[in-house]
Amino acid sequence: MSDSNRHPEPIRQVEFPSQGTRCHGWWLPSASATPDSGALVVMAHGLGGTVEGGLMPYAMALQQADHSVLAFDYRHFGRSAGEPRQLLGIRRQQQDYLAAIDHARSLEPLRPLVLWGTSFSSAHVLQLAARRRDIAAVIAMNPMLDGQASSLVKLKDEGIGTFLRMTGAGLADLIRGSLGRSPHYIPLAGESGTLAALTAPDALEGIQRFAGDDFDNRIAPRALLALGLYRPVKIAHRLSCPLLLQLCLRDSVTPIAPGYRLADSLKGRVTLKTYDTGHFAIYESPWQPRLAEDQANFLAHLCQGPSQRFG
Repeated sequence: MSDSNRHPEPIRQVEFPSQGTRCHGWWLPSASATPDSGALVVMAHGLGGTVEGGLMPYAMALQQADHSVLAFDYRHFGRSAGEPRQLLGIRRQQQDYLAAIDHARSLEPLRPLVLWGTSFSSAHVLQLAARRRDIAAVIAMNPMLDGQASSLVKLKDEGIGTFLRMTGAGLADLIRGSLGRSPHYIPLAGESGTLAALTAPDALEGIQRFAGDDFDNRIAPRALLALGLYRPVKIAHRLSCPLLLQLCLRDSVTPIAPGYRLADSLKGRVTLKTYDTGHFAIYESPWQPRLAEDQANFLAHLCQGPSQRFG
């Protein structure tokens, strides 16, 4: 793997189109010119986040381990274009991920392709990888695997009243969108009992600790209506490539039970790692270096030996 005398290449900011809209990314090329020394990793942020909100240390750790990384913001978020702002769409984000794969391939056509997701973006990478045969491996960190299970946690923690208010806000915002009007935003993260997308006890404080300068604590609630129906765990068992599944044992946002079920269904194709911490703590020390090391070790194992390990 990496040579201690070799230094990582400079990080470059890049742009690529997705459905006619500009996406912004960060390109971290491997210092090695040998394609079989590492992988090509495509990385995206979670629900309402940005790359600058805790993802760059992971990207830099993988680059240091001789992998090339493209980390990007979805349309409507962070440094990417797209109006209105803070508008999440499952199909749009999957399109963005596919566009990012194409752009990364144009930069590194020979390295084996690895999809990297955290929280909500883990759902996308599992969905995409389950449908493709050109993915060498998947890394899913504190993954959202079952929107129905996450919605039930929200209902249990906040009660039916808050849940119905959230649904009403989403429907009202959906109508505004159909009429071409701007979103009626709600906070992305807020205190328990408030009308916010994330109200787990550690959500607001946890996000604020690692949020980047481009973080916008709003979300268009129309997007939340479809989350309960988004269940990548239903097709993730079709994965034909290795999967690193990193579960947080005290995750207050994404239930871990679906992760154990997925690991059981994939058996020999999954490497399961668990961490005695919460959903948001892994974006900073001391947990971030531990998870990043496990990711580097996972890819190092796959990169060892003949190229058949990364078919």
